[in-house]
Amino acid sequence: MSATLVQKLTPETPLNSQAQPQQQVSRKAEQTPEVEVGHLATISLLLQYDIDNTLNAFKEHRRMTLEGRGMAAAAGSLSVNNNQEKDLNLNLNMTAAGQRDCSELEVGQIGLCPPAVMPPTPPATPNMQSTAQKRWKILAKVLRKDSEETVSSSSDEFSEEQTASVRRFKSFDLLRQDSFEDHVSLKCLGKTENWYKYRMLLDNDVEYSVNIHHMERQLTASDLMGFNNTGNICVWPSEEALTALVLSEVEAYRGKWILELGGGFTSLAGLMLAKYAKPYAVHLTDGNEISVENVRKTVCLNELSCYTKCSVLKWQESSARAQAEQAKFDFILCADCLFFDEARSALVDTIWYYLAPQGMALIMAPSRGRTLSVFQAECTARGFTVELATRYNETIWQRHLQLKADSDLYDEDLHYPQLLRLCKTHS
Repeated sequence: MSATLVQKLTPETPLNSQAQPQQQVSRKAEQTPEVEVGHLATISLLLQYDIDNTLNAFKEHRRMTLEGRGMAAAAGSLSVNNNQEKDLNLNLNMTAAGQRDCSELEVGQIGLCPPAVMPPTPPATPNMQSTAQKRWKILAKVLRKDSEETVSSSSDEFSEEQTASVRRFKSFDLLRQDSFEDHVSLKCLGKTENWYKYRMLLDNDVEYSVNIHHMERQLTASDLMGFNNTGNICVWPSEEALTALVLSEVEAYRGKWILELGGGFTSLAGLMLAKYAKPYAVHLTDGNEISVENVRKTVCLNELSCYTKCSVLKWQESSARAQAEQAKFDFILCADCLFFDEARSALVDTIWYYLAPQGMALIMAPSRGRTLSVFQAECTARGFTVELATRYNETIWQRHLQLKADSDLYDEDLHYPQLLRLCKTHS
């Protein structure tokens, strides 16, 4: 406390000698509530992020514990049935022996032991001739997990299925998917399958990597018909390009608030920034509950450098938007989310709601006919300043030119992502 406020009044002390400090204090008192409210709002929001992550970690631990108990109970049930069903005795003994063999293996060898019970698979797909039917056949193959494909498109195989697929071209060959090697962490998780390390090596010879969980559950028809489910199946070239872009300018995101919209089952760009850019906070979102559940698992096995939150965000549900995050984010990331005509306007409004007055949204998507231009027009009508960039990253651009010259699968209109930078012209 200052001496001016504690000194005693004397006859020689003029009355206005205390009036001035009191006025200063009162002015400070008038300003303090606004400052404190702002700080408290930020602290409250970050506590939500922390609580969200903590609850997710507890939930995942409890799920794994219950699964372990369930497997033990199932093993006990099989043992009882051995005494009741003589015909099943041989099979059950073989299963129990296989389980004992698995338990004796080292953690690094667990993947060699086949599961006692195979997961159900969709019905066999009949031989179909139409293009649409072939596309469903491709999707069924993905759901059955008949083959483990890398993210890279280095293979030169070409088939009728590839011809039928709209996607055809898979990536710019910047992203690699490797088996997970941290067996200590995997032992703690209780599973060795479904975890992969995604690596990206840029031209500056700096390698970036994150651990990604692949969903183990079989997707149902209702899952596939849910809100924006495409990110549940693959990492699209636009997401690969967006990840390469943000990592090439990683310093720009230090200390910033970052929101990813429609991140799919990886939220790869936002996750990479959460690990390497040292931002203030990252919020990873998607409209599909299964995708968000998978990203939550992924976050648990990555050493991130900031507050990170995962949640379901459906753009059409404006009433569900978080008021504490309105106009909060310095950067909003979005990769290849423009192909749903009915959701386009809602996406524009969502970006406007969450983007800070001086913030920037990075939208990565191919032209795909008039899709990109229509979205650009809607952004302009909403009040955004829109900048279209075609040559935004030299690595992606050189791969693009090479693919145009050498690949029959590559269609620039469908596959080359263009970049829209959105800024608010007024708050």
